[in-house]
Parts: sequence; C-alpha cells; structure tokens
Amino acid sequence: MSRAADALTLARVAAGVGLPLALARSVDRPGGAWTPLELWTVGAASDLLDGPLARRLGSATRHGALLDSLADVVFVLGAAFGGVALGLLSGWVPAAIAVAFGAYALASVATEAGAAVRAYTRIGHAAGVCNYLLAGLLAAVVAWPGPVWGVLLDDAELVVVVLNGAAAVVQVAAMLRRARARRGGGRRGRSAHSPA
Repeated sequence: MSRAADALTLARVAAGVGLPLALARSVDRPGGAWTPLELWTVGAASDLLDGPLARRLGSATRHGALLDSLADVVFVLGAAFGGVALGLLSGWVPAAIAVAFGAYALASVATEAGAAVRAYTRIGHAAGVCNYLLAGLLAAVVAWPGPVWGVLLDDAELVVVVLNGAAAVVQVAAMLRRARARRGGGRRGRSAHSPA
C-alpha cells in the first residue's frame, strides 16, 4: 500500500533531478521555457499529496518519512543550484538550504530514551514552504521572462536564506538543550542513588 505514496515521492526526486537541467536548457529559449514550470508542478503536487495518501492508506512509515525528506531536499536544492547556474541566485541559497537540512537530519536521528526525537519546527516548515515557492518563482522566471523578476528574486532569496539559517539555529539549539537535559538528568539520578 505504501507503494503509491512512495511512487509520488519518487516522482518528486525525478522532478528535482530534471529541474536544474530544464532550467539550464531554458537559456536557449528566450521566448520562455515551460518544462521547469511543469516539473515544479509535479514536485509541488507530489509534496502535497504523498503524506496524506500514505496516512489515508494506513501505510505511513519511517521509511516513507525519510524518503519524503530526501525528495524535498533533492527537489529544492536542484532548483537552487539551477538558479545559481543561471546567475539568478547566489550560492547562499543552496548553502542555507543544505545547512538547514543537515540540522534537521541530525535532529531527526537524535534519540532520547530509545525513541526518535521529532525534528519538526514551525520555522523549519516555513523555510520549507519558502524553498518550494522560490523553486516555483525560478520556473516562472524562465516561463515568462521579464525585467520585473530581478527584485522579486532578490527579496525571495533573502527570505529563504534567513529562514533556513534560523531553522538550522533552532534545531541546533534544541539538540543542545536535549543534550544538557540528558547530562543533568544523569547526574541527578546518580546523586540520588549515591550513599549519603
């Protein structure tokens, strides 16, 4: 049953691999290239549908959640690197996305009393949404070329860099708090059982 949701997620991986290539080819089509916009639509639709489908079919798994996260980062990093290659974005965008994803991945594998720690944060979610919107904006830029996009891309780039940086800081701070709490709990536990 999880195959349908996994297939949707894998479609996003394929779209993420194809997106930077389609963006690069758009340079040769000054009238506008639609393939990046089509690939973005596939990626965004997959992201919206795979999780609810897995839950509805009763097939949501840790494997599916991991695949979903990997598909997200492949898709948005593919778009970001495509934007950098075209000179539309600075290298700060893929760097910030990679750092935020790295912090999320570390927090996701951290364990506390044998149970996985939930790494979801509101700022991380907002960063993820903005990453997808930036990818869509890049696709729109090549589909409908025009001078108005420059300022919009600059503003979107700033938002994405700041949100992803903040998401990484929040994840690292939460991991440090959990580590301090575990160390403090261990010391209290030992002192409570030590002879007086």
